[in-house]
Amino acid sequence: EGSRCIGITLDDHTTIHSQCVVLTTGTFLRGQINIGLETYPAGRLGDKPAIGLAHTLEKLEFKLGRLKTGTPPRLDGRTIDYSSLEVVESDNPPEPFSFSNTKVWIEAENQVPMHLTNTTPEVDKLVLDNLHLDRHVKEEVVGPRYCPSIESKVLRFKGRVHQVWLEPEGLDTHIIYPNGISCTLPADVQQKLVRCMPGCHNVEMIRPGYGVEYDFIDPRQVKPTLETKKVPGLFLAGQINGTTGYEEAASQGIVAGINAACKVLDKEPLTVTRLEGYIGVLIDDLTTHGTQEPYRMFTSRAEYRLSLRPDNADVRLTEKGYKIGCVTEEEYERACRMKNALADAQRILCAEVKHTQHWRSLLGLPATVNQTHKSALEMLGSLDISADTMVDMYLTKLGPLASSSIFRNRVKIEARYAYLVARQRAEILELEEGEALQLPENIDYNDPSLNLSNEMKSKLEQARPTTVGAASRIPGVTPVALLSLLRLAKEKERPSSAL
Repeated sequence: EGSRCIGITLDDHTTIHSQCVVLTTGTFLRGQINIGLETYPAGRLGDKPAIGLAHTLEKLEFKLGRLKTGTPPRLDGRTIDYSSLEVVESDNPPEPFSFSNTKVWIEAENQVPMHLTNTTPEVDKLVLDNLHLDRHVKEEVVGPRYCPSIESKVLRFKGRVHQVWLEPEGLDTHIIYPNGISCTLPADVQQKLVRCMPGCHNVEMIRPGYGVEYDFIDPRQVKPTLETKKVPGLFLAGQINGTTGYEEAASQGIVAGINAACKVLDKEPLTVTRLEGYIGVLIDDLTTHGTQEPYRMFTSRAEYRLSLRPDNADVRLTEKGYKIGCVTEEEYERACRMKNALADAQRILCAEVKHTQHWRSLLGLPATVNQTHKSALEMLGSLDISADTMVDMYLTKLGPLASSSIFRNRVKIEARYAYLVARQRAEILELEEGEALQLPENIDYNDPSLNLSNEMKSKLEQARPTTVGAASRIPGVTPVALLSLLRLAKEKERPSSAL
């Protein structure tokens, strides 16, 4: 209605009215499946693509692009010989994802293990001998850099052995997901290929792997709330925004869903900044810079990665969740108690300063030549000192949570990271102050001293930025890479300034 989204029209022309709509099209948006030289419209094997929706988005003048991804064949676990394979057990005890839970629903002994196998020279030969039958690999559409197909691995890393994780798809199924051999070769070649791996010489393939090409929307057309700029009330999440990966999709889904509800309820939207979480880094990267390839979240993309840890997510984000209505009063109060107790513990332990020799005597450690003074927090950051030892010394000062093993562990973690977090803050300040520094015209991005990833080399070589600031504005260039460039720029500047 006008420029506003008021609902959806289904394939059978049924209309569902809604004040907001969240689109999570995955690989279905004008999806096309490739297996060998065969190609046909589909969003997933056996499911129709969303072609009409792609046409609607084009009519609304959204800028669309094309990406591709792939999936491995599925194997029958009953036909795998696990006896010769390395067993990889699950966590014991299993850790819950949420701070709302103290344990997960499954007992450690009831979890299912994974097994590790690998590719062989026979796998490489099969791939190379059959590339002429692989349409997907020949396509110019960009695929995921960090989850390449087995064909791409063999072409890029000749002669390498690649790990393949045999992952059960569930507790009550015999279907195995061989993680590491995403494949788009003809089905009969895939059957031969999987039988070249140790433990899989007699394996039966349940269904072949395949490649899928799909449309995505340039995410620069989306706000940080994941609402589109062109159409109020229309939100986008997941692969439609150019990402790849389950966690990347889930993080956008929760933000888009919350903000769609906030819009309907006329509440302030939820936004997460780069300082507050990886969700904020991901959304900021996408909405500010866009992407030319399937975007995956890495810690190296975050300036404050040492502060964005799973152990402190409650401290960083619970208050936001509570204010928006997604966290209960009880959960919020529990998080506040922990946050305040941790802050008090750090303050108390920072204030306790003694000579290093005195500390070592108190803690029963051998003497050292170190003549400095250190705080209790700095001492706790050492590998040799347990949280129990230090917390027990200040039990009465640290309050009611001091006896909790969870609290003690978290105090230890904070102590371990305190120096590193402070150093990272200094590095960020250094980057901000060094934005105008000139980069050498003849800079060699392959220089081992720069320690750049292949992705960084490619992006920087293509853009050839003249300053550190210009490099920082190249989509996908990480803070780690920028620090390397900054150090180089400073090094090159010294002789000229000395003159």
